[in-house]
Amino acid sequence: MGIVSNIKDPVKRSLYQVERFFNKRLYKNVRARFGWITPHTLLAGYHHQNTERLGHLGDVADMRISNNACWMNKSGNAVYNDIYDPYEKYDVVIFVKAMDDACQKEAQKIQSYGGKVVFDANVNYYKIWGTYDIPGTQPTAQQQHDAIQMTRLADWVVADSTYLQDIITEFNPNVTWIPDNVDLSIFNQQRQHKEQKTLKLIWSGVDKKAHHLLEIKNVLQEVKNLEIVIVSNAPPEILPELETVVPCRFVAYSHKKYAQILSQSDIIISPRRLNNGYALGHTEYKITLGMAVGLPAVTSPQQSYIEAISYLGGGYVANNSDEWVEALTTLATHVHIRKDLGNKARQTVLDNYQTSAIAKRYLDVLETLL
Repeated sequence: MGIVSNIKDPVKRSLYQVERFFNKRLYKNVRARFGWITPHTLLAGYHHQNTERLGHLGDVADMRISNNACWMNKSGNAVYNDIYDPYEKYDVVIFVKAMDDACQKEAQKIQSYGGKVVFDANVNYYKIWGTYDIPGTQPTAQQQHDAIQMTRLADWVVADSTYLQDIITEFNPNVTWIPDNVDLSIFNQQRQHKEQKTLKLIWSGVDKKAHHLLEIKNVLQEVKNLEIVIVSNAPPEILPELETVVPCRFVAYSHKKYAQILSQSDIIISPRRLNNGYALGHTEYKITLGMAVGLPAVTSPQQSYIEAISYLGGGYVANNSDEWVEALTTLATHVHIRKDLGNKARQTVLDNYQTSAIAKRYLDVLETLL
């Protein structure tokens, strides 16, 4: 009995059968099989009607899972990646933000037949401290427990920020930092900076996290000739307040739409209230998408932002309001500085964050476990 017998929709069942047929033909000739588990893969136990497919997991999961897995499949290294099937055996299984009791039991089962387990940890569930003023960002006691258990159980752990990597070493010394990757097949239109009267800032994120923009409200009031494009899943509730000091435009998020708007903008910004473990554990992904198309970044001094910007100097890290004003004024006044920093920002992504670079790092980790 397998997953296919539990798929009731005949079309989905047929597609799944065809895909599994070709997958099995492929992995007969490979030297290693890697399975990927999302937080949804094992829902409702083994009889869940799981039709997850690489490339169809949603924007965030596809970035973290599918981009890496598909690159490895095409790399010529004779490895094969697929969404995990509990009725199959794998050399290595990667649990991506998947850590509940069912995942822990599945990890133990994998290890019992000689498979290796990797836990991809991309949220700081480990250390709960500070003021969590944005709803839903404070980890629960259960999440903290599960993350620690899964981390201790894993043969290796992947952390998406160096801040998180340092924390994880307390629970498992086998940990590697692998940041989020930028898909240059989507974020590939380079901004052509030019003289203009109004400078277009761009910010993207979940709507409730737009509260961070209020950290620079006074800055936006002081620096003239600015406008902000906010790209999010829904109009943020702080939008009316922000509009009292600067013209704002909301755009509903999609990968392709965001890539297009980035190429028409001037600066990628990410102010943050660094007042809790969740905020400090974030990756550089919020700025590297803009940097990929040649936008200089202006950010708060969050660790991953500092690392990305300091590599070649593709922007400014602003420690206070005065430094935010100075950075935005400089970029608004001098187009040649925008061009120079934008070129450095793009090169930073080409060197360190594009999918091929990140997937190669991921493959190196998985191969150490073979």
